[in-house]
Amino acid sequence: MGRRWLRVVGRRVLRRSETAITLITSPADPLPSLQHLAAIKIQSFFRAHLARRAFRALKSLVKLQAVARGVLVRRQARIALHCMHALARLQVRVRARQLLLHA
Repeated sequence: MGRRWLRVVGRRVLRRSETAITLITSPADPLPSLQHLAAIKIQSFFRAHLARRAFRALKSLVKLQAVARGVLVRRQARIALHCMHALARLQVRVRARQLLLHA
């Protein structure tokens, strides 16, 4: 079991650099065929396509959240200003009543 696992793991290890994918093969293994390299390239392009699509969906979701939160914050601000205005009017009435009673 252990030898077989080492042989499978040691056979091919993929390393991704900034420019290309480098295949490291064991000496017992022949070089990969062109079809194998083509399959690797197709898979990597497809995975990149899926990642870009998921990222785009996530970006649009974040924008939607920002719009919704902006609406909620503006509503809260409007309610707070309305309450502050009502309190100021009440304070003016109380002050006026106090001045009339003490005069």
